[in-house]
Amino acid sequence: MSESPTPAVGVLDRPTPMVLSVARRLREAFSRGEVFTAADEPRVIGLSSATDAQKAFVTFTGTEVTVSADSLAPAQVAWDVRWPDPVPAEADPEALNGFAGEVRTLLTGLDVDWRSAAETFWERAKTLPGMPGGLSVYCFDEDAAAEFGDVANEGYGLLGTAAALARMFGGSSLLSEELGGGELALNGPLSGFSALVGANLKVVCGEL
Repeated sequence: MSESPTPAVGVLDRPTPMVLSVARRLREAFSRGEVFTAADEPRVIGLSSATDAQKAFVTFTGTEVTVSADSLAPAQVAWDVRWPDPVPAEADPEALNGFAGEVRTLLTGLDVDWRSAAETFWERAKTLPGMPGGLSVYCFDEDAAAEFGDVANEGYGLLGTAAALARMFGGSSLLSEELGGGELALNGPLSGFSALVGANLKVVCGEL
């Protein structure tokens, strides 16, 4: 057994939003230098969405990693997760020894501040069809604001807590989730809302 170099993450068969989001999180982990202990025998981690019927199976075979919506092999470890942020929130500490603990680390995203997350989101999404001319973002916690693009020309306002803004802009939550949770509010036309929803989903799924 040996530690893997930076592996590629393959997506098999049906690229559901959950499969894509899990693959994105793994790629981010490998890009920042996270590793896992490779073994010859396939090992399967099963992830079930806590909010809908989606599933994702992560298969480690040697230094190869694949993510799929189905698996013929049984999962050695099974976790319920929120798929936009697929790290298990609660897990038995004893079950996290060895390989399972390594996988949990791979699935854990980095903490980002809301301002940096918003700036990165805007740079990725600003050219998408239907996007507002600019974003005006206000953080309640810090009584601070940031503007991106041309706010005066069809700008769109987002107001929220630092945590909600960081999650949504950073791709760890869906815009609809944050609106339902009460930590985020929007001010703008319906057309801009639709574009923001689409851009947020693309970031979550690693398509931006």
